[in-house]
Amino acid sequence: MSENPVDWPQYLREFHTATPGSTEALLSRAVAGDHTPYRWLVRAVSGEARRVLDLACGNGPVARELYGRWVVGVDNNPAQLAGAPGPKIQADALHLPFANEVFDVVTCSMGLMVLQPLPDVLAEAARVLRRGGVLAAIVPAVRPLRRGDIRTLSGLTTRLRSTPQFPAGGEITELKDQLHHAGFDVMESQRERYVYMIRSRDDAMRLVNALYLPGTPDVRRDTAAGWLADRAESKDGLEVAIPIRRITAMRTKVALTIS
Repeated sequence: MSENPVDWPQYLREFHTATPGSTEALLSRAVAGDHTPYRWLVRAVSGEARRVLDLACGNGPVARELYGRWVVGVDNNPAQLAGAPGPKIQADALHLPFANEVFDVVTCSMGLMVLQPLPDVLAEAARVLRRGGVLAAIVPAVRPLRRGDIRTLSGLTTRLRSTPQFPAGGEITELKDQLHHAGFDVMESQRERYVYMIRSRDDAMRLVNALYLPGTPDVRRDTAAGWLADRAESKDGLEVAIPIRRITAMRTKVALTIS
């Protein structure tokens, strides 16, 4: 390939410093039935869990869903972290400033696809979880999609001349194996189709601005947003599908050595 590899740490730092809360602004408006992806995630948190660590917490949508519970947010970006409620710490996911086995639950909303190297991040999450504690995470998925969804997403990527990218790739296909090596037993892995409704150009820009598109110039983002807004106007609203995967795993043993 002739393209230069993405410097992901720099890209993510600049992206989230320039547009803090962009992912949260999008997903808090994406719905499936009576819930958003964040509400779906916290449904995996037991009512008996007393200490929750929200890893890569952003501006704290998980803590808001768990209002009244003791939740500590951790993120390495101060611009993101500034908007988070409750106790929060700026820290690297590879070096969490907590003792062993102090949390009942670790949550992570849309963070596992950017935290690298992922096996080490999972091992660190296992370290701070008590035996029997649960990791609950949501990540992007490639399904479920409907035929109309594919037409809309194809038109969007055509105008962007790119597809959204993540350091861990599209869907983290080896996540179950990586969790096992970190000392977890996977309890469930489910997928859900969320819908983000576009009715205006502002709605369209909210979607486009939340996508990781390294190397994509602003003019292409504007073109894509304009196309989405035009389609929404002609249809009295345009549904854009956002497939999400929720995975929950129990920490059952000491992490295996990662070579």
